[in-house]
Amino acid sequence: MSGLIGYIGALADDLSAVASKVAAASIDDITNQTAKSLSKTAGILVDDTATIPQYISATTAKRELPVIWKIAKKSLLNKALMIPVAILITYFAPWVMAPILVLGGSYLAYEGTESLGEKIGYLKAHESTHEHTIPDTQDLLAAEDATVASAVRTDGILSIEIIALTIASVTSEPITTQIGVLVLIGLIATIGVYGVVGMIIKMDDVGFYLRDNYSNSKLLQFYAKVLILGMPKVLKALGFIGMIAMLMVGGGILMHNLPFLHEAMYVGSSLPMILPELMEFFVVPVSIALMVGVVVILALSKIVRYN
Repeated sequence: MSGLIGYIGALADDLSAVASKVAAASIDDITNQTAKSLSKTAGILVDDTATIPQYISATTAKRELPVIWKIAKKSLLNKALMIPVAILITYFAPWVMAPILVLGGSYLAYEGTESLGEKIGYLKAHESTHEHTIPDTQDLLAAEDATVASAVRTDGILSIEIIALTIASVTSEPITTQIGVLVLIGLIATIGVYGVVGMIIKMDDVGFYLRDNYSNSKLLQFYAKVLILGMPKVLKALGFIGMIAMLMVGGGILMHNLPFLHEAMYVGSSLPMILPELMEFFVVPVSIALMVGVVVILALSKIVRYN
């Protein structure tokens, strides 16, 4: 009997060691795949980070962080609902992923082109979707809820693209790895984006605090001035970075999910390509996004006029 108990104990130790190795391998796989997926979704994360502050900027200072928290919670809920749906689509209707990516890429191309049109004066801000203001109402709670709803809609569209790109990059991995990567990407996207947004929005408040409470310190007064004067410049820079990110990501998604676009850039070209990486990751995607964005803007303008 003692021999049998010893054998069972040794077997349990072996199984435990195997399980530990499998768990460690799974964690490594999830970590590696998450890093790869982050590189593919980085542009959308930048876009999300650059877009959300535009909604918060019209909120009163005391309500900025609560509003960010409300949006972040709804963003997490959106991703929690999207992850199982994405996995089910991958297993039962994988053909749906390409149209979802193309629609999302077209939306990003439209948003980026519209933003560029505003910046060069071709489009007026009030004619586009980029002007985010609180409704004219005395009910501050209703106004805040409307602001949150608008931000969540934009975040939802970007979240769909994040989840779709992530699941597309891990379709060949085991289901446990897919779930782990999707959950990590969702958490990183939400915590990272809204953490950065919170810091950006409160930059000037920190500056005012330093200015008012440390008047005897020249160094802190200098930092205060930088923070106070820097916030508008940061928001402006984020708008430009977000525009470029939308065009690059939108064009890249379209290029890689519509084969004829990808092939058209190289077939028949007899000239040697200069800086192929620059062409592939910037010039070509941005060009495609601008073409698609212009088509969408013209189509929407005709629909609006018709109605």
